Amino acid sequence: MGDHTDTSGNEAHKLRTRLVGGLRTSGVLRSESVETAMLAVPRHRFIPEAPLRAAYADDVYVTKRNSEGDAVSSASQPSIVAEMLEQLDVRPGHRVLEIGAGTGYNAALLDALVGHEGSVTTVDIDADTVERARRALDQVGCERVRTVRADGELGWPDGAPYDRVIATVGTWDLPPAWWDQLAEGGRLVAPLSIRGCEHSVAFDYVGGVMRSRSIVSCGFMPMRGRGSHEGTTVELSSGRILAFHVDSEVEAAGAEGALDGRGSTVWTSVRLKVNEDATQLSLWLACAFPGYGRMSAPFGDHGLQRLLMRWANPAVVEGADFAYVVCRKVPGGNEIGVRGHGPNGAELAARVAAEANLWDRECRDGVSLQITAYRIGGPTGSVAEGPEDGAEPRFTVPKRHTRLAIRVAPVVDALG
Repeated sequence: MGDHTDTSGNEAHKLRTRLVGGLRTSGVLRSESVETAMLAVPRHRFIPEAPLRAAYADDVYVTKRNSEGDAVSSASQPSIVAEMLEQLDVRPGHRVLEIGAGTGYNAALLDALVGHEGSVTTVDIDADTVERARRALDQVGCERVRTVRADGELGWPDGAPYDRVIATVGTWDLPPAWWDQLAEGGRLVAPLSIRGCEHSVAFDYVGGVMRSRSIVSCGFMPMRGRGSHEGTTVELSSGRILAFHVDSEVEAAGAEGALDGRGSTVWTSVRLKVNEDATQLSLWLACAFPGYGRMSAPFGDHGLQRLLMRWANPAVVEGADFAYVVCRKVPGGNEIGVRGHGPNGAELAARVAAEANLWDRECRDGVSLQITAYRIGGPTGSVAEGPEDGAEPRFTVPKRHTRLAIRVAPVVDALG
């Protein structure tokens, strides 16, 4: 990577240092290599239309919208950028494939991590996005990064095999090309959607099987092209911007206007510490309920009780009934509850609460959910699955190209 000379003066450097310091203090940044890369790469050069303070805020910045006004490209929130790079564990000399070029900022960070002996290829389906990323990368001295216009579903075979593959767009499945182009012993990090619940999953690829090493809650714009998978969004209340997002296979009509009626709350025995990650709980509920989806609400519009997660709050629809996870402050953290609406909303809330209690008993204190992905219709024409996998999975989620087996397993170190 070339010299990232900051021509915007001391203010940009000061703001960047403050941003990185905050990410380190919060625990998002854990390795010296990712911290050094984020200090070196000037994010504002990749979003020149943004004010400096916006460029170095820990927030997403939309860079392109379609004719309907929907965002189709953005600069991702720095905290999730850092988190996913920590998951990816890039080393000097690695060959890296990125699916989704965005502004080019993430590719520049990857370039800093792989060094002169490594290589970075970034692929995007949108010509304007590729051109923008190329221009910004050249301006900051990252001429070595390869930018390609192509459908990310197909990867980019010319540079394969890759030591690392990272997707920076939401994906519903793990396409065959990503398996074919990842080196044995390599790692894939992708924002994987399971019943509308999106998590950044770091998979280690060994013996034809992908096994998760870490799972982090996230939210990305969905993949376009061959890998696209339609979802459904319904409004939960008239006159308020509250929405429920699910896979297209889910019958979600019962959620429409659900919050306009009276509801009741069931409190669980689950306690989360202040700032404790709720990713594992949301994944458990997503696996347990076919009608699972994520509920979103803007700041200041949490209804009668506080949502656990503002943009991806766990929620379930069954026919005309709707239930969603809430929380209330207790000494040392938050108590988890479930609020139900509809004719049998209280009963649905009780069942969701029971699953939350089950997660609390089975999936904490040194254990967590682990996702194992088996390829369907691979080179052998069948699912690569064997007895060495041990216990039967707690949940099974079928996809188009893969079958996900989700087990309770000992926590592993997310780095290394």
